[in-house]
Amino acid sequence: MRYGLLLASALLLAVTAGCNIITATAYYLRPPQIAKPEYEFPPGSRVAVVIEAAPTTSENPVFNEALYERLVETVRAGKSKATFLPLDAVTALRQAHPDFDTWSIQRIGRELGADHVLYLRIDRLVIRQAPDYPVLTPSVELRMKLIGVAQPGVHARLWPDREERDGRLVVCTRPTREAGSPAIADSEARKLGYDTAFHVARPFITVDLEQKPPVER
Repeated sequence: MRYGLLLASALLLAVTAGCNIITATAYYLRPPQIAKPEYEFPPGSRVAVVIEAAPTTSENPVFNEALYERLVETVRAGKSKATFLPLDAVTALRQAHPDFDTWSIQRIGRELGADHVLYLRIDRLVIRQAPDYPVLTPSVELRMKLIGVAQPGVHARLWPDREERDGRLVVCTRPTREAGSPAIADSEARKLGYDTAFHVARPFITVDLEQKPPVER
């Protein structure tokens, strides 16, 4: 059905474009531009998502919960057979152990009974520049990497490769808007989390490169 419609469109362009018939037909009939996952979770693997704010000013539970929620939805929609552990499990572990921040990512995974830890380090998260600033400027910069819990230490990082020393960089921004009430700021933090989740999920799913990344309205 799809190729029938594309062929009809190509022929229509050919009638109007004359000598461009070959170029137009080749464009509309070319194979879909698909990017395969950079890493695929083994079926049944248990994945913990650890989100840490490098500066405490970047801590935002609303953003974190939205990011996690949409991340899990997106990876599952991509037919992954992995099981994502609840974000609350990480929070409870952190609260129960005062020395949590000194633990290695592998230890966190072992304590949670996970096979993989998707570690997200938020280097910068801004919803508005100051409490009295009249507009919201939602943006985030984070680094991400996937750690295997059972692998020997030198081979613990499963993705990305070590050329990306600090992990894969993800940057996401939203349009500015008037600040208004605190509820609007929380709404924008949530939407920023939803938007960011696609970019975090992207290395683990099949992506149609011709489609724009989803943006929360």
